[in-house]
Amino acid sequence: MPVRLRLECDSTADAESLHRWLRQEQAVRVDGELARAASDDPETMGTLLDVLTLIIGSGLSAGQLALAVASWRDARRPAPKVTITHTAADGAVTRIEAGGHEALSAALTELELREQK
Repeated sequence: MPVRLRLECDSTADAESLHRWLRQEQAVRVDGELARAASDDPETMGTLLDVLTLIIGSGLSAGQLALAVASWRDARRPAPKVTITHTAADGAVTRIEAGGHEALSAALTELELREQK
């Protein structure tokens, strides 16, 4: 079952940079669906430039996504803040603050395993 994630950045420039970076990742291009998120704010029409959505398919692991996001953060000084949000079918919301690669990978893997149950 695919896992839908929402990636939020502090700025439009960071979101655009992360979008470009993820589009260059082969696993994301082949097995993920990356898009800019539609606004859920009734006062804001159109697309939120600081939010991306990503659907992780069976070929894109949480570890691969964690490595891609961590590599992008490591390439910038100071490392930009990225928040990954997942809303489960039962409405439970999980927010992950992208920190180090290992912590991010562990959190995304746990999320992926929970979603497969």
